[in-house]
Amino acid sequence: MPLPGLLWQWPELIEDDPRVGQVLDGFASVQSSIVSRVDLPAHVRTCQILVPRLEHEIDVALLDAAPCLRMIGTPSTGTDHIAVAEAQRRGIRVVSIKDEREFLDSVQSTAELAWLLVLACNRNLRTCFKQIEAGGWHAQSVRGHELIDRTLGIIGYGRLGRMVSRFAHAFRMPVIASDPQPITDDWVRQMPQEQLLGAADIVTLHVHLDDRTRGMFGAMQLAKMKRGAFLVNTSRGGLIDEDALVAALESGHLGGAGLDVICGEREEDRTRRPLFRYAMTHDNVILTPHIGGCTVESQQKVVLHFARKLRDAWQKSEPIERE
Repeated sequence: MPLPGLLWQWPELIEDDPRVGQVLDGFASVQSSIVSRVDLPAHVRTCQILVPRLEHEIDVALLDAAPCLRMIGTPSTGTDHIAVAEAQRRGIRVVSIKDEREFLDSVQSTAELAWLLVLACNRNLRTCFKQIEAGGWHAQSVRGHELIDRTLGIIGYGRLGRMVSRFAHAFRMPVIASDPQPITDDWVRQMPQEQLLGAADIVTLHVHLDDRTRGMFGAMQLAKMKRGAFLVNTSRGGLIDEDALVAALESGHLGGAGLDVICGEREEDRTRRPLFRYAMTHDNVILTPHIGGCTVESQQKVVLHFARKLRDAWQKSEPIERE
C-alpha cells in the first residue's frame, strides 16, 4: 500500500530536529515546504494529510480544493485557524495537542511571555526603549510600578493561568482568578469575573477561543476594570472587542495593554486594523507577533511530540467514504 501524501509546512522544524523527519517519513510521503496561502489550494488536491502554518486559514474553500484530504494536523493547542466543524462533517480528522495536559505541563513559553508583558507594561518598557533610541536618559519620565502588592487577576485558570499565578506568587503579588472549575492553590482567591475586574491592577487572559468566548471582553468588561489597570492577552485576539479596547486606551481608563495576539493576524495588511494602527503610534500598547510558543526549546518539544501523535492517529484511522 502506498504511503499517504503529507504536506508539511514547517520545514524549519524538521531542520531543527531530524527526529521529526524520521517520524514523518516512517508513515507518509512527505512534502516539506512553505507554500503561500494563495498557492495552497493547488498543492492540496492530492494530499491526504495537511499540516498548515498557523497563519494560514483552512476554510471551506480550501477544503473544497482537497478532495483526498483525510487529516489536518496542527502543532498547537489552538485550532481557530481551521474550520474544524466543517472538516469533521466531511470525515476529516483534526489532530492538535490541545488535550495533551501532561505533556503541555513541560512547555512554559507562553506563560513566560505573558509574564514578560506584565513586567513590560508595568515598567513602561516600550517608552524606555524609544527614549534611548532618541538619545535620552530620563528615569523620572518613565517611572512605572513595582509588582509587589499589586493584584493580578487571571481569567481562565487552566494550565497557563496556573503557571502565571506561580510567577505572581513568587513576586509576592496577591492573586485572584476566575474559572468555572474550583481552584485549589492556596495563594489564589477565586471569585466571579465581574468582581475580579474591579479588584485587579493587571488582568491576564488565558481562555480558549470558541463561539462562547469570542468577544467576551468588550466595553462593559473594560469599564469595570480599575482606572489605570493593564490588560494582557496571550490567548487569541478574538476574545477582545478591539474597538472597545482602543477607546479604553485613548480615554486613559486603561493604563496599557500587552498583547501577543490580535484579530486579523492572517490578513496581509494588518494596518487596516484600528488596534494595530493605534499601537504603531502609542506607547501604552506593547504588541508581539504571536510568539508565545515560538522558542527553540518549546518548538522542539512540541513538534516531535506532535509528529508522533500524528503518526499514531493516522495508523489508527479508518478509511472514510466521501459523500
